[in-house]
Amino acid sequence: MRFTMRLVSLLTFLIFSTGSAWAIAESPTKALKRTNRTLKSLLKKKVKKGTPKETKIREKIKVAVNDFLDFNELARLALGKHWEKRSDEERKEFVDVLRELIERNYVKQLRENLDYNLEYRSQNVKGTEARVMTAIKVTKDGRPEEITIEYKMRKVEDGSWMVYDVITDEVSVVRNYRSQFNRIIRKKSYPALVKKMKRKLETI
Repeated sequence: MRFTMRLVSLLTFLIFSTGSAWAIAESPTKALKRTNRTLKSLLKKKVKKGTPKETKIREKIKVAVNDFLDFNELARLALGKHWEKRSDEERKEFVDVLRELIERNYVKQLRENLDYNLEYRSQNVKGTEARVMTAIKVTKDGRPEEITIEYKMRKVEDGSWMVYDVITDEVSVVRNYRSQFNRIIRKKSYPALVKKMKRKLETI
């Protein structure tokens, strides 16, 4: 289970892409393929930490994240029933903190796990919702293993496709977040959850 959850955490960040006008006409699968090409290109660049070039690359990654991952939908689904109880100000704060956590973890994890080969299997589009089935080959305990990954996407107002959940071997990123958030809110409180998330930011 720990191996699977680590993979879910990693694959959450394999779905971002730089935005462009022609991306609106892309299919969900084409958007994901372009995403991986873009990410590998950015993250394989060897730059010295603290330099203007590194800052520029980080900014490109940040823009890419916000262009392709539907943070508002992810946050709404992950917070579940607690979302409706929050004020507009609280919702904005929650989305911003969650976005920052994902962005920071994204760079850290992907730089250490660039050796992957994603195989695109099928695409199912129903109206403004889409599911893209893929698989990735990994080595576990010295043996090759194939893990299936499902990307859940939705078409937003500008016509582009955005990812709001990733399911790996039946483990959903959204459901995993919701379980953790519910547990903290139930045992403590919503403010305690946000405080814990902010403390986590200080360690990344």
